[in-house]
Amino acid sequence: MGDPKLHHYVPQFYLRRFADSVDKIWVWDKRRDRIFRTKAKSMAAESNFYLLPELAELGQDAILMERQFSELEGEVSIITGQWLEWIRNGLPGDRLPMPEVNRELVSLFVALQFLRTSDTRAILAAVSAEAGNVLAAERELRSLHAQLLWDEDLVSRFARRIGHCSWLFALNETEKPFVTSDNPVAFRAADNRMWLKAALFSEGTYVVYPLSPDVIMYCYPDEGLWRDARVRRFDCQISPVTLTAGMVGSDNSAQVFMASRFVISCQKSFSSERAFWESVGTDMYAPPSTE
Repeated sequence: MGDPKLHHYVPQFYLRRFADSVDKIWVWDKRRDRIFRTKAKSMAAESNFYLLPELAELGQDAILMERQFSELEGEVSIITGQWLEWIRNGLPGDRLPMPEVNRELVSLFVALQFLRTSDTRAILAAVSAEAGNVLAAERELRSLHAQLLWDEDLVSRFARRIGHCSWLFALNETEKPFVTSDNPVAFRAADNRMWLKAALFSEGTYVVYPLSPDVIMYCYPDEGLWRDARVRRFDCQISPVTLTAGMVGSDNSAQVFMASRFVISCQKSFSSERAFWESVGTDMYAPPSTE
């Protein structure tokens, strides 16, 4: 078997969790306002996305980064699969078993999920061009992205920030499923009123990451509003809050905001996601405050 050519920047195991009863996902292309159904392996991927020919020229593995991601994904798939089982069978307030090594692996995975996407690569290209360094070839852009992803200090800083947060897991028992996207790690301002593209280190900003259509993960920093609310005591617990369809829709708006292009669901309807996208840049409405 040859080396894989199609490299996913959102893992297949994760996307498959949003599949319908025939193992396909529904996708809304927000750029073209088009809905279609496809297999998870077809989405959030590009040919040779992590290929680094410069490594091959040095006698090394040109898809080393892709293999590293695959190894991490295998471990995190098992860990989060256990979480989903425990949460679905648990009760509000139940605490998930969380060995430190699992917390470290998932923290690294979430940090890298944010940094590894096509959206991040496009931002790198734009920043480089703004600085007067226009990247003429795809190879140059892949190399720049690889430097970011292999920047141990940067990635470790992101992962530590996530790992030191309080992790809460909410079970969605409404008829409205959580959706995800091709850029699924979202950031919300401390006052709950705004989604932010990249503000993990702003005070009070927290991570919102859907794990499946019925489970979502919140990562709250121990600072500001969240320290006052003493969320630390809820770390690794199933949230006592009963989600409403409105709350699910609010969290889904994050995926619309964060998505480079594609929003993904186990259901065909994207009416509320479309409505939110039409409101972006207007004062039509904002995500509600929970204060």
